Amino acid sequence: MKLSAQEELAAQAIGLEIMTQLKQEDCLKRIALETQTKALQILEEVRHILNDDSLDDPQCFRRIDAIVNVFSANGMDTSRHDW
Repeated sequence: MKLSAQEELAAQAIGLEIMTQLKQEDCLKRIALETQTKALQILEEVRHILNDDSLDDPQCFRRIDAIVNVFSANGMDTSRHDW
């Protein structure tokens, strides 16, 4: 999306104001903790997939597909598959 110079400056000002408000409410720490917790859960799921011998195939397509599905289920897009 192409923004005008005025829109760019407004977006920066809005972003700074939101960050200021979030810092005052200690919200950024909660967001960071929640993000870290979610990331660790996703990594544990990926590790489980990599250790799952039932997904063994020569090109590891089934493992890759399972990992891509974990990312997709968590709102993380990837261009690995084009569906």
